[in-house]
Amino acid sequence: MKISSRALAYISILAGASSTAAAEKCLSGSFILEYEGDCDRETLVEVFNDQVFGPAKSSACDGVTAEEELVAQLAAAVPSTTIEEFCANIYKSQPEVPFTDILKKDENMTYEKAFFLGHSSLQEEVETTYEREDGQATSVLKEDGELVRAHYQGSAQTKKTEWPKLPNFASSGTDSHGQPTCTTSAAMCCWTKDRQAADNNGNCNRNTYSQNCVDKDPGDNTNLCFVDLERGEASTGNSGDGLVAFPDDDDEGAIHCHGLAWANDVDDSSARYKGNNLFFVSMYDHMYQRGYVENVPGAPMCGCVEQMPTVTRSDCTEIDATERFKITYDSTTNEIEGSIALVDINFNACQGINHRNNDLWAYMGRLFYEGKIKNTQWGEAGRIITNSDCDYAVEEALSKKALEPGYDYDISQWTNIAGRDNFNVNGDINELQVATFGAEALRLAMTTQTANLAEAPHGIIRRMCATCDPNMKEIFYRRLTPIPAGYDLLYNILHQRNDGGGNNRWNEDFHLYSTYEDAVNDENRWLCPNNSFNYGATFDGECSPSGARRRNQWLRFSNPHGSPVRNVGIYIDTPTGEGVRAFDTRSGIYLDESIGNPLLDGATTLNDDDTYHMTCGGADIWGWKDEGHFKSRPETGDIEVVVRVDEIAPITDGWAKAGVMLRSNYDDDAVTVFGLLSGTNGVAMHTRVSKGNYMTMPGGNYDLNQKNSWLKLTKIGSLMSFYYSDDGVTWTKRAEENVFFPEDEFRVGLACTSHKTSMLTEATFSNYEVTRYAAPTGSPTVSSAPTAWDADKDIGEPLRNGEYWADVGSGVTKLRGGGSGIWGSNDSFFFHSNQRENDAFTMTAYVHGFGSGEAFAKGGIMIRTDDSSDASNVFIGAMGGYKGIGFQSRQSAGAATVHHGTHWVSSNKAWIKLIKTGDVIEALYRTDSEEEWNSLGTKSLDFAGSRTLQVGYAVTVGNEDNSWNYADLYMKNFSVE
Repeated sequence: MKISSRALAYISILAGASSTAAAEKCLSGSFILEYEGDCDRETLVEVFNDQVFGPAKSSACDGVTAEEELVAQLAAAVPSTTIEEFCANIYKSQPEVPFTDILKKDENMTYEKAFFLGHSSLQEEVETTYEREDGQATSVLKEDGELVRAHYQGSAQTKKTEWPKLPNFASSGTDSHGQPTCTTSAAMCCWTKDRQAADNNGNCNRNTYSQNCVDKDPGDNTNLCFVDLERGEASTGNSGDGLVAFPDDDDEGAIHCHGLAWANDVDDSSARYKGNNLFFVSMYDHMYQRGYVENVPGAPMCGCVEQMPTVTRSDCTEIDATERFKITYDSTTNEIEGSIALVDINFNACQGINHRNNDLWAYMGRLFYEGKIKNTQWGEAGRIITNSDCDYAVEEALSKKALEPGYDYDISQWTNIAGRDNFNVNGDINELQVATFGAEALRLAMTTQTANLAEAPHGIIRRMCATCDPNMKEIFYRRLTPIPAGYDLLYNILHQRNDGGGNNRWNEDFHLYSTYEDAVNDENRWLCPNNSFNYGATFDGECSPSGARRRNQWLRFSNPHGSPVRNVGIYIDTPTGEGVRAFDTRSGIYLDESIGNPLLDGATTLNDDDTYHMTCGGADIWGWKDEGHFKSRPETGDIEVVVRVDEIAPITDGWAKAGVMLRSNYDDDAVTVFGLLSGTNGVAMHTRVSKGNYMTMPGGNYDLNQKNSWLKLTKIGSLMSFYYSDDGVTWTKRAEENVFFPEDEFRVGLACTSHKTSMLTEATFSNYEVTRYAAPTGSPTVSSAPTAWDADKDIGEPLRNGEYWADVGSGVTKLRGGGSGIWGSNDSFFFHSNQRENDAFTMTAYVHGFGSGEAFAKGGIMIRTDDSSDASNVFIGAMGGYKGIGFQSRQSAGAATVHHGTHWVSSNKAWIKLIKTGDVIEALYRTDSEEEWNSLGTKSLDFAGSRTLQVGYAVTVGNEDNSWNYADLYMKNFSVE
C-alpha cells in the first residue's frame, strides 16, 4: 500500500507523534473561523468544512477530506500539534479575572480568606438606624456590597474568574494545569444567619433592620448532622479531631447550604468557570441578594465539600456558558492563532439525576453518569451530603473516632434490659431488637429486687430516648399492679401497640412520670389528652406532664424504620449484676448469641439461685438451617450434660423448643445434637450429622404436652445418647445416634427457639451441669505386614472378605467390604491399593455411589503407611447414613483417629481429592467437575519413616454383628499424579 506524504502527515498529527516536515496542503491563502460552540476535533472539522474547505475547494483537493486538510494546515503552522492540543492551548491561555479584583481589598487574599471563613466586615455588619440622630441608616448593605453587584453584572458573566488560591478550595494538590482544586470536584457554602430585609429569603423580611434583622434565620433547606473539626482544619486553623453532632432534625436551627460541582477535565466549561460559579453562589446570590452570612461554628463558611459539615442535602447552581471562538490563519507569516472571543455565562439551578433539580448530590450523580467525575468522588461527597437523614451518618462518624454513643447510667441502681440502635446492649446498632430479660426474668426482678420495694412494690421502668423532644427524653413507668404470671410485659412495651390484652392499662396498671422521685412518691402523674392513652404510641401514649398531646415520640422496636424516633434504652430500678442479671460473657469462654439470623434476637439472664432465663426467637432449629438462641462454652472429648427445663412461656408454637445442645459452631447448618422439650410435642433429640445436612429426629418424640422435664445428653466418642426424667434420678433413654464433630471439638450449652419468627418465647432452666469423663477404649491389636504385595487386602481381619470388580460398566469400579470400621485406634475394612514412593502427589476419584445406612460405614480413597490395623492414614470419602463427604486421619501408628469434618452432599456423590506435600495432606471435594474445589482441611501425618505408601480405595460397613454385613462402594476416574 502506497502512503502519500499528506497521509503520513495526517497519521502523525492524529497520533501526536513528532514530525519535522510540514504536511502538504491543497489550499493556499489565509482564513478565519468564527463560531459558537466547543473547541474539539468534531466541531472544528465541521466549521472548517462549512466556512473554508467547502467554499474554496478546488481540483487540487480531489480525494482530500476537510479533516485531512485541517490537519495539514495546522501541521504547517504548528508542527507536532494535534487538534486536541491546539484546543487545549486555547482554553489554557484564556485570560482570567483575579479573584481579588472583585472586592478590591488586597492582593494576598487576606480579606477573601476571612470572607470564606464567615468573618469579614461584609458579613458581620448589620444595617441600623440607631447610629445617627436623624434616623438615617448606616452600614447600608446594598451600598457596601456594590462591588459584588458590579462584578456580577460585568466580568462574572463575560470573563473567566480565577479560582481562589485559598486552603478552603485546595484539598488534593493541583489539577492538570497546576491550579488548586478539590478532591471531590465540588464545593459548598453553609450559612446560619440572615441579616437582610425585604428580599423574600429567610425570616428577616420586614424592612425594619434594627428591630427585626439583627440575628435572623436563613431559609432552612437542610439538616445539619455534624461538624468534624478535623475536616476544615487547613482552612479554619482549628486543631483537634472532635465531633459536634446535631442528631435531631432541628437541633441546629435553620441552616442553608448551596454548592457547585465541576468535571475533572480542566477544559470542560463547568471546570473553567467554577470560579465564576463560586462567586455567584457565595457573594452575589446568597450574601448580596439574600443576606445570608456566617459559618457553622467549627467549619468554614465555604470550602471544598470534603472540608464542610455533614448535611442531608444542598442546593446547587450550574453554569451554562455560550462561547464564541475565533481562529485566524495568516498565510504570509504561516501563523495560526485561536482564542475565545466572547463569553456569555448564565447561572441556573442544577439539573440532576432522577429529575432532581437544584440538588448538589443529584447533580454530581449526573456528572458521574456522564463520565465527568469518578465514582469515588461522588461517593465521598455522598458521605458528606447524605441524601438521607442524619442518624446513620452520625453513627458512622462516631465509630470512626472510636466513640460509642449511649447513655451512661448508674449501674448501682439501674439495669439495662433492652435497647435499640445506639442503646442496643449488644452493641450492634443494626439489630432489629434486643431484650436481655424475658417475661419471667422481668417479673422476678421487678417484684423482688426493685430499689424501692416499700414505695413501689411492683417496680419502675425507665425509658431514655436520645432523639425525642427535650421533655420526652426521660420517662418513668411505675407499675401499679402485679405482673400476671406468663404475661410478657417487656414484649408489650417494645413491640406491641395495645394494652396487652388488658394487662397493661394506663391509670389501672401503670402511671407515667418525669422523674424517678416522682415515680417513687407517686407525685405529678402525667396526663393524657381527653383522659385517653393512645396505645398506638408505645410507652408514652402521646401523654405529657401537662396533658398536651406530644406526637411522634414512640419507637416500636421490631419496626424501627416505621417509628418516628430512634436510640431508645429501657432500664429497671435494680442494680446491674445483682439478682436476675444478664449472663456475663466477658471472659471470652462463653458465648450468648443467636443461631442463624432470627428476626428477633434473644438473650440469657442468670438468677442468684443459678436459674437461667433465656429469651429466643427464630423460625426453628430443624431442617436445613437453624434459627434460635444458644448460650455455650467450648468442649472436647466425652461429656454428660444435664438440665431441667422448668417452663417454656409463652408457648408460641407446639414445636417451640428448649434444651441442651452440642454444636460444632454457630453456623446455621452446623453439626448439631439437641436434646429438647417442646411446647406441646414432648421430648425429643434432633441431630444434624454433617455440615449442611438435613436435621433429623432419631427415635421420634415422646410424652406430649409435658410442661417441664429433666433432660440429659451423653457423648462417648461419636455416640450421642438422649435421656429424659421426671425427677432427675430415674432416667429413660429415648434415642441415640453417631455424630462426628470435627476434631472432636464442639460447643455445649442451652438453646431454644420460638418456632415463630415474629415472637419471642422464654425458657427457664435449672440444675444445669456439664460433666467431663473418660470413656473406656479397646486394647489395640496388631496385624503382621504381608510378605508379598497384594492389591486386595482385608485390614484388621474383618469377618467378611472384601471383593473388587475392576469395571462393572461405564468405567465404574465396584468394591464390597465388611469390617467393624475405620475408626478408633484400630481399623477393620477392605483396602484395594497400590504402592508408590513417599513423595508429593495428588490422588483424585469420583464417588459414584455409596448407599449404606450404617453410621460407621465409609467408602472412599486412602493413603496409608502399611497393612497394620493401627497404621497412620488419611481418608476422604462418603460416610454412612448419607451424611456426606468426610475427612479423617490417624496421625501416627496406634493413635486415635480424628474426624476433621463432614459436609453433606446430595446422594453421597462427589469428586474427592487428597493432595500430599511432604507430610501435609489437604482434603478437598466438589459435587461437579466444573466447580471450584472445597477444602475440608489440612493435616500433618507421621509418614516420615515410610519409604513407600499405599494408596487406593477403602470401604467398610462399620458393623460386624454378623459375617453377612457389607457395604458396596462404586468409584470411577481414579488417578494418582
